[in-house]
This record gives sequence, structure tokens and C-alpha cells, in this order.
Amino acid sequence: MASGAEDLSVVLSEITVQNVALIESATLRLSPGLNAVTGETGAGKTLLATALQLLLGGRARSEVVRSGAERATMEGVFELSAGVLREILPAALGDLAEEVDPADGLVLRRVITADGRSRCYVNGVSVGVRALAALGERLVSYHGQREQARLADPAEQLALLDSFLEAEGREALKEHAALWREVEGARRELEELEASGEARLRELDFLRYQVREIEASGYSREEVERLLGERERLRNVTGLMEAAAAAVGALAPEEGGGALDAVSAAASELERASRMDAALGPLAERLGGASAELEDVLYELRAYLEELEADPERLEAVEGRLAELRGLERKYGGDVPGYLRGARERLRRLENADEETAGLEEKIARGERRLGELAEKVSAARREAAGRLARRVQGNLEGLNLGGTLFRAGLVPAEPGPLGRERVEFSIRPNPGEPELPVRRHASGGELSRIMLALRLAQREPDPSVTYIFDEVDAGIGGETATAVGARLRELGERCQVITITHLPQIASEASSHVVVSKEEVSGRTVTRVRRVEGEERRRELARMLSGRVDEVSLAHASNLLVSGGG
Repeated sequence: MASGAEDLSVVLSEITVQNVALIESATLRLSPGLNAVTGETGAGKTLLATALQLLLGGRARSEVVRSGAERATMEGVFELSAGVLREILPAALGDLAEEVDPADGLVLRRVITADGRSRCYVNGVSVGVRALAALGERLVSYHGQREQARLADPAEQLALLDSFLEAEGREALKEHAALWREVEGARRELEELEASGEARLRELDFLRYQVREIEASGYSREEVERLLGERERLRNVTGLMEAAAAAVGALAPEEGGGALDAVSAAASELERASRMDAALGPLAERLGGASAELEDVLYELRAYLEELEADPERLEAVEGRLAELRGLERKYGGDVPGYLRGARERLRRLENADEETAGLEEKIARGERRLGELAEKVSAARREAAGRLARRVQGNLEGLNLGGTLFRAGLVPAEPGPLGRERVEFSIRPNPGEPELPVRRHASGGELSRIMLALRLAQREPDPSVTYIFDEVDAGIGGETATAVGARLRELGERCQVITITHLPQIASEASSHVVVSKEEVSGRTVTRVRRVEGEERRRELARMLSGRVDEVSLAHASNLLVSGGG
């Protein structure tokens, strides 16, 4: 195990692949530190890299499914610290994070069917491919030759440079970004206020008319509800009279014998009986209460009948008022009071536009002055950071056998924005006497890989919550350069988990874990196998990588590599 591996926050411990092209079934077990994946050309190392990219949310194609199979499956098991889980799960999965139980680690799984459809899972919970990709980006930093193009992206270069800022510079950049957004918001408000003067006058007249109309109407939701109730009574006055009169008649008919008399008589009988049996007392009291309640109801019903009368004129007046209020609701929306509040506020702003304009202009001017101060601080901090970055990368390039290559992080004036008023341009001069050109125009794929490795090594601390994967970092190199790259990868592996897919024995010998990909024919079909090698088997693989054959000379050389590489 590499030194410091016990402190890692993220380890990709296992990858399982089924039915991906030539890979029928393979399980790749990995360790903390530096892991090397080797194998003969065409054995399937690229397929393994492809499966890993698919697991991390890469674009799915039906061609990756092994011929004759219904689906291809990729699965990765990650061991993460609790702190990393708390940070990355909500950021990548949103609300779905609550459904994921990471007690035993994190398992990413992707299934691609023969017709190109894809399903993604995190600990058995179905997620979208974008969520899987977002989680993959936070767990793995993949560096293949195509991915190295990110190194030429101005935004990526600026982010790398800013990671070298000291605390004061980082604070200035943070404040600058926040103030920039605030000033931009003030500018938009000012533009709205400074819209055509004629249009503003028209809006003022229109708003004044609307406010006067609503205020003059005396609109209230309570009045609408009250009028609706009154209209219902007036429309149904005959039926209401009949019902109320029938109720009065049932309680106390003119010739007597109604419900009120019956309840009163029952109450009197029970009251006399309760003198003989106290148990009837409560019932007598309840009947007495019922009798009193019925008398109250009768009184109110008779009062109701006296007040209730057909009034066509009042009904017409209620209908008219309701029509007026309903018209306002149709005109200004269901919430007329809310519209009135908004109209008054907009009117106030327009009537005080000159005052607001002056306030916004002052706010913008004050913000621009402060932005200038902050931008200068950020620029100064970036100049210092660019020097530190270049010196560290330069030293690492020398260790990667690119000592003749000059690396520079130059600041270039740019249109001011939230991140300041410059961009950064990474440039190299491969050899003395040659022109210095931007990285994107000059470096080969292998150089880009080594420059990215040099940048990662230059960082104060590589992100411990990420597994770094280098695919084809050894493109176009050999000999001493290969030895240097292997040593640097091992150094990075002492600080975080690193996986390198390589064809160079000098790099593979530095690994703490060595996996071999091979191809063989089984039952008339070609299949790719993946196995971890140790001891003599590993020495023979290094011997094969050294000379293409295994003999005494290559085995002796392999032994020397293992001793010098610490493998």
C-alpha cells in the first residue's frame, strides 16, 4: 500500500464489466496508491477504459454491447469517507440523495441494452444519466488524450491558476464576483428606469387611472362574499319563507300541539318523576334545556320571517354591484387588492424615478470603483500565482524528462467579468530557440498528459476526494522519460488513488497494484480477461513488456525494475 493511502477519502475498490465488446465478464480489483493496468496491444485495455467512461456517465452506444448479448453492465464500488459523502451526494443527486443509503460505500451501476437504451443506478436507486455523470465527475478525474483538450480551455486554465491563489487573493476574487452580480443587477434596474421617457409617461397615466378606478370602487373580497350570500337569499325568498313558516308551524302551530308543547310537557313529567327517583334528574334537566332552546329557535324564526320579504329593487342593486366588482376581477385578475398594491408600488417608483435613477447611478459608480480595486488585487494575486504555478510545473516537467520545455502561465487582458479582467494562457516552448506557443497549438497528446500530470503534482494538495485516472499518459515516450513519469505517478499515488493504463514497464513497475488485460479464444469466440498479478507472475508480465518475450535477460531486467521502482 502506498504511503498515506490510509488517509484517502475516496478509493475506487472494484470495477465489474459484463458483455462490453470483447469483455464477457471481468472484475478489476484496485488498491489505494498507484494502480497499473497493462496488456498487449489489442488485448482490451481501451475497452476497459471505455467501460469506465460509460460508468461515469459517458455517451452510450449500442455497439458497446457484446455481440449476442442483450445488455452490457458496468459497476464500480467506491469506498468514501463520511465527509465526502455529505458533500458530493446532495450536490450530484439533489433530492434523490435522501434515498441513497451509503452505509457500505457507494455503488455506481449502468446497464446499456442492445438497442442503445441506458439505465443508471446509485446504490440501487434509479437515477438519470446526468446525475450519474455529475457524481462521476466528483469521484473520478479522467485524463485520456481526448480529455486533455480541457487543458486548452481558457476557463479550465483560469480555474487551475486560481487554485494557486493565496487566501487574500481568493477572498478578493470571491468579493469581486459577488459585487459584479450586484452591480449588474443595478445596471438592469437603471436601464428599465431610463426606458423611453414617453413610454414612462404613458405608463404613469395608465397606472394612475387603474389605481383611481380600484380605489373609487371600494373593492373588497369581504363585500363580494356578503353580496353573493344576499343575492342567493333574494333569489330564493319564496322558498325561504315557506321553509321558515313550515318550521314555525311544526314547533308551535296556531291550534297548539306542536313540538315545543310536546317537549315542555315531557320536561314537566320528568321533573315530577325525578322527585321520586333522583336518577331522572339529569334527563329532566336536559329536556328543560331543549325546551328553552326550542323557544329561542322559534323566536328567531319568527323574527327572520318578519324581515324576509321579496325585494326586486334590492336584488337588482345587488346584481349590479356584483357585476361591477366581478368586472374588476376580470380586468385585474382574481386578486384585485394584490394588483392594487403592485400598481401603487410601481407608480411610486415611476413618480420617484429621478430620485431612484440618481441612487442607482451612485450605487453603480461606487460599485465600479470598488470593482476596480478588487480587480487590481485579483490581478496582482494572479501574477504571483502564475509565477508560483510556472515554477512548480517547470520543476515537475524536469522530473518528467521535459526539462528543455519552458512552461509559462501568462495573463492576457480580457473583457471585464465576474472573474476579473484577464484570462490565462498556458504556453510552452518545447526546446530552446523554438517559438513559444499556446499549449493548445503546440503540445502533442503525450506532452499534454505529462503537462496535466505536472499541474496535478504542482497543486498544494491533489483533491483527496477524487480518483485520478491517466489513460495513455505514456504516449510517445520511453526510456528515462518513462522512468521519470512512473516515479511522478507513484508520488501522486502517495497522496491519492491513481490508476494508469500503460504499455511501459517503467511505469507499471512503480505501481502498488498491477492488473493485466489479456485476450484469448474460448469456444470459438475471442474474450478479454482481466486479472491482478503479483510476485513471479508480475515479473513475467514486466519481462514481456520489456522485450516482447520472457527470457532470462528480460526477467533479470524486470527484477531490477521492481527493486528500483519499489513494486
